[in-house]
Amino acid sequence: MQIIFLILKHDISWCKNLLVFAFVFFISSIYAQTGIPDKEISVSFKNIPLEKVINELSGETGMDFSYNPNAIPVDTVINYSCKNKKIQLVFEEIFTGAGIQFELIGNHIVLKEVNADLPAIEEKIEKKYTISGYIVDGASKEVLIGAAVYNPETGLGTLSNNYGFFSITLPAGRYTLQTSFLGYAVGSRIIELNSNQTWDIDLEPVQSMVEEVVISSINREELIFNSLAAQTKVEPFEIKQETAVLGETDMLKSFDNLPGISFQSDGSSYFFVRGGSRDQNLILLDEAPIYNPSHMLGLFTPIIPEAVKSATIYKADFPVEYGGKLSSVIDIRTKDGNMNQLSGSASFGLVSARMSLEGPIIKDKSSYFLSFRRSYFGWLFKLTSPNLRDMFFTDFTSKVNIKLTKKDRLFVTLYHGQDKFLAKTSDNLVNGLEWSNTSFTLRWNHIFGERLFSNTTFYSSNYNYFLHTDYDRGFNWNSKITGTHLKSEFTYFLNPQNRVKFGAKFGGYFFNPGNYSDPNISDELTVSEVNSAEFILYGGNEHTLAEKFLISYGLRINNWSDFGEAFIVQYRNHEPAKVDYYKKGENYYSRAMLEPRLSLSYKVATFSSLKASYNRTVQNVHLINNSLSPFNSLEVWLPSGPNIKPQFSSIYNVGYIHAWPEKAIDFSVDFFYKTLQNQIGFIYHSKMLLNPFIEGEIRQGNGKAYGFEMALKKTQGRFTGQISYAFTRS
Repeated sequence: MQIIFLILKHDISWCKNLLVFAFVFFISSIYAQTGIPDKEISVSFKNIPLEKVINELSGETGMDFSYNPNAIPVDTVINYSCKNKKIQLVFEEIFTGAGIQFELIGNHIVLKEVNADLPAIEEKIEKKYTISGYIVDGASKEVLIGAAVYNPETGLGTLSNNYGFFSITLPAGRYTLQTSFLGYAVGSRIIELNSNQTWDIDLEPVQSMVEEVVISSINREELIFNSLAAQTKVEPFEIKQETAVLGETDMLKSFDNLPGISFQSDGSSYFFVRGGSRDQNLILLDEAPIYNPSHMLGLFTPIIPEAVKSATIYKADFPVEYGGKLSSVIDIRTKDGNMNQLSGSASFGLVSARMSLEGPIIKDKSSYFLSFRRSYFGWLFKLTSPNLRDMFFTDFTSKVNIKLTKKDRLFVTLYHGQDKFLAKTSDNLVNGLEWSNTSFTLRWNHIFGERLFSNTTFYSSNYNYFLHTDYDRGFNWNSKITGTHLKSEFTYFLNPQNRVKFGAKFGGYFFNPGNYSDPNISDELTVSEVNSAEFILYGGNEHTLAEKFLISYGLRINNWSDFGEAFIVQYRNHEPAKVDYYKKGENYYSRAMLEPRLSLSYKVATFSSLKASYNRTVQNVHLINNSLSPFNSLEVWLPSGPNIKPQFSSIYNVGYIHAWPEKAIDFSVDFFYKTLQNQIGFIYHSKMLLNPFIEGEIRQGNGKAYGFEMALKKTQGRFTGQISYAFTRS
């Protein structure tokens, strides 16, 4: 192998440089070949000077390099590793990351400065083009949420959305685009932007988690500036590091370490956010709500940690696409499944056993993910309690991910969780408790052109509770809520300074507030069942001003309606006065409501940002439960209507975020003030079961909550942890 050095001194004229370059080109043409070999290599460089890296690449690839050591940074230290990656991609990631342009001339790779021979980017160019695509894990092809795409020349960048899609529009020219994500090697590529282009990016995960992971400053800068006030993202590996009750790792209970979130008691899964009630938290599993997040009367929660890809918590400044609850939104995304290879895991604890399996259906085209958990401590109790018939909980999560075309993807998610506790009485009757959560989601992603991304979702979610008095003969008290919706959301990447979101959602609910079932008696209702419908329109924009200001604004229009068949009690001074009967499909209640959103972000420094936000939310689905017990799964749900007013909340939040990426340390502080209207309360000794006048037991009033939260967190390295403090008064 030979390395040809073009030793060009600074006092040599450009004509001589050109002659020498022509000579090298002529010599290299003798060894001409068709191009860079289309083969894969594996390399690893840690704190290696660029000059030595070039020598090793020459030996590894069999290609000659030509460069001027005075014109490129040969002393730059390179940290890079890859496994089975194309030579072309390795060159792009190493050299462009070091600010070097490479070009194949004959059998030589000629290296020169990125700015050499590059056309200057004019300040005003009418023609603009878009680069768009998906950012995925290079090993499993899982889409990466919140990965950064950044152009250092213009200072413009963007983040991938919840489906890994990104789009950035720039004037025509040549650019270096860098991509980064926490826990992944930084990627870089030179783009000749003279037309709209599709670029699907594979980021390689860092192989070893023992050594300190280098966090990309690009990704941190974008995340800090674009993050919303009081927003927290929880990574799956952080959940697995948390201490667990009886060895049962629990995602929702790991939130107990976050400021502003408090659980009802030790061991309980019911939590409160910033002074709100426990039914004011919207828990989404792949966009479908989970109504009761508990197992074993609240000792455990239903989300299997191995199934989680990401979890984001919003305590204020809700994105415009979210609504329906007043205190928080917890957006949980499940794994898509490995498109390249089959893998799985299994674990056994004191409480339950769980397993997961994932792999390709058609390699690089479709994949599946399965996760299952079942408790087995009921078998132990049966040894000492012969009257115990069943005592267990179970969870099942499955997902299918299909690439239909380059612009179309399909996701199907199914979740089912169940608890059962049955025992024989002295008169040989079997009674007990049983409840379940079930959700189904079908999502279709489509890209229109280069800038318009759409997600259409159909989902259904169900919570069913049984209080069995005679299980074998079907005597039970039953409470139920079912919601089915269709929504379509669009994101238009207008330019790097504007990201527009708009969409619509339509759906219906069925409420059974609790009736006793007797197989010998049909069509007898003590408490009226209710059917409701909601229609929502929303839109908003994220607008970056002068590179340091980000303003987000939006509006939701919410229309709620109740329909028969139902009977509604009219009250006078909280006493029943009259009963009205409505036919099937007859509308007897309707109300339209507005939910404005506004937030500001100011970049104080590269890794510092001030946040301020206001959002108004409305809640039309209410939990009717006066129990003070932290271990109680009995829940009755009712909608807004003639006797129950919608609940409203206005949240004001001011915060500050600062990060030290090289040390993997983040600091945040938030001050908030929240007003609450029409909060649900109950009279003393109110009756919740088999009460046709249950709405007369309710009292509604106003409230407020205020306080501050602060957190200092170290996420990488040999020592990790978090110190947080919160003060809340409500």
